[in-house]
Amino acid sequence: MANQSTNVMAHLLAQMQGVESLRRQNAAAAQLLATQLQSLAAAEEQAKALAVQRRAQEVAVASAQLATTLARAQPTPHTAAPAPASTSSSAVPSPTPRKTVPEAKREPPPRPAEPVPAHDEVPRCHLHIKVQKTCRLCMAFFEYQDAKNKKLQERKDAAIERLREVTSSKYKNDTGTSTTFSQTDKAPLPNFSHFPNVMLERILKNDHYNMTISNSSVADLKNILFACETCDTESRAHNSLDLEPSAFICSVYRMLSLHLTEGELQSLMNSRSCWIRCAGYMYVRLGIHQDRYWDLLSDALMDDDEFVPFPGREAESMSVGQYVEQLLAKDKYCNLNLPRIPVAQRKSINKRLVLYGQFRRRYDANLEVMERFKDAGVKVEVCNHDGEWAPAETTGVQHTPGRLNTVQVKLASGREQHVSIGMIIVPGKSAGMQDLTKSRGRSAQELLDRYQEQQRDSAVASGKDYCKSSGRHTIHAGGQTFICGEKRGRDREDEIEAAAALTRDAKRSTPSLEQEMKMAAIMEKYCASNRASAQSRSQNQDGIEGPERLRLG
Repeated sequence: MANQSTNVMAHLLAQMQGVESLRRQNAAAAQLLATQLQSLAAAEEQAKALAVQRRAQEVAVASAQLATTLARAQPTPHTAAPAPASTSSSAVPSPTPRKTVPEAKREPPPRPAEPVPAHDEVPRCHLHIKVQKTCRLCMAFFEYQDAKNKKLQERKDAAIERLREVTSSKYKNDTGTSTTFSQTDKAPLPNFSHFPNVMLERILKNDHYNMTISNSSVADLKNILFACETCDTESRAHNSLDLEPSAFICSVYRMLSLHLTEGELQSLMNSRSCWIRCAGYMYVRLGIHQDRYWDLLSDALMDDDEFVPFPGREAESMSVGQYVEQLLAKDKYCNLNLPRIPVAQRKSINKRLVLYGQFRRRYDANLEVMERFKDAGVKVEVCNHDGEWAPAETTGVQHTPGRLNTVQVKLASGREQHVSIGMIIVPGKSAGMQDLTKSRGRSAQELLDRYQEQQRDSAVASGKDYCKSSGRHTIHAGGQTFICGEKRGRDREDEIEAAAALTRDAKRSTPSLEQEMKMAAIMEKYCASNRASAQSRSQNQDGIEGPERLRLG
């Protein structure tokens, strides 16, 4: 046992000595590593100092060269002083100047424009969410916002005014009167930026638009429009119940993207197809500025071509002139919001539109008596767009393409112009108010008063039917179509029809009087015989009436 313990102790001592030697070796290695790190840091510092010194020398040399170049570039005076001779032999000889081409003096780069100091922004009041008139911070923020909005509006108005001035100055002739656009000019489309976003997203997601219409030219779009059967913004797919953007509205959007020239637009509005003409009118209403609406669309108000623009909504036939009148009179086209017309311009347009109902009736009446205007020198009266009449005489020239028929007249001022036959009469003494070919009909003020009275009446509700519009709305959600918002009157009519149907069914199911009488006779016959036999069986032999018996089975 003693020998074993001695051996173990000796083994432990040997291990401890080995560990101590390893620790000494690690300490020596750590000291060596620290020395190497110090030397490396000193070398890095020395390298940095040398780099800085070298950079300073390079900068000094470059500065000297630049100074020499600038000195050579400066013009020499007329009386140049002779160079002083070198007195010391140890002086470094100056290099002989080379004949160099004088470099052009470089202009210094333009200094960046200093930003215009903006007004200090007034922070929102940290105490109140809504503006409180008694709070100084709230009122300061409110005044700051008001002034900011006023400045933005002034800038916007100034930009619009500059655009109008540029446009009017560009398209004016030497006499100062406005002229028409050139056939190759592209009229600006300021309203195209206000195209409804919802319809725009649906058009861009439509497969037919992406595969066919988006790559079509103007000629291809005319072919697509020629095959259209509706002017609606939505149409139902052949194999689905979902509504998608129609080819009509997709083609109009494509034309707006192409930015048609004036000649291409005129070719659309003068086409033989009513669908192509309506697409041109829609192009004007959605893209062209409001100031040109009347100039471009007023002639189309007399178009008497009949068609059904919305077969899916209302199967009512109307003329192209009435279609254009709705474009000008309303701010909504089906479910599409149209660009807003300013109030002053809206009043002027409505004042003119009230005359066109009477103009169309006179147009139809004058179609039957066109021979009156064949001869030259016939005394006539013509009406302008504002309802003012002026004397004139015919020149014997007629333009009768089948629609928009006009007659050339010579005014009292000597100017000749073509006037629609709906705005011309041959005055006569025996003419009555009903004969619009010879009578002026109702005055412009009477028609305007009548229109305003109708507008006031339509704004007032009568009874429970307070919703003057159809109230019908189509909603697309989750790939399904929902139609809601019918009028109450229609609901009442449906209830009355359902009650009448129930009454008819009840009458059909109720037996007639003859059938009831036959059934009563049969019941009386068989019930009476059964009652008599039962009474006879219930009596006993003594003649005493016994209890009634009922046999089952």
